Amino acid sequence: MPIEPDNPTQSDAETMLMGVQPLDAVLEARGINNHAVVAAAGGDGLTHKVVQKARKGRQLTARAQKKVLAAVNAAGKLKEFPPLKHDEAFNYIGR
Repeated sequence: MPIEPDNPTQSDAETMLMGVQPLDAVLEARGINNHAVVAAAGGDGLTHKVVQKARKGRQLTARAQKKVLAAVNAAGKLKEFPPLKHDEAFNYIGR
């Protein structure tokens, strides 16, 4: 898709897409779905929409990444998986 010079939001949107994250493959391999991650977050304010964005590569803030990672580790703890580190889940650092 060509970037039009008079449409700055188009290039901004493209820079927000980081590609499918390693988190997606890890959750698939462990058999953990988005609902399990949100449920493990408890009252942390994590939504299904944020988890989906994290998996598919829409750039998140560092705070949102921390919430997702904490919830993934909590969900994995129930199934006795080792905790993930940031670089195992994301290939970028949140803005």
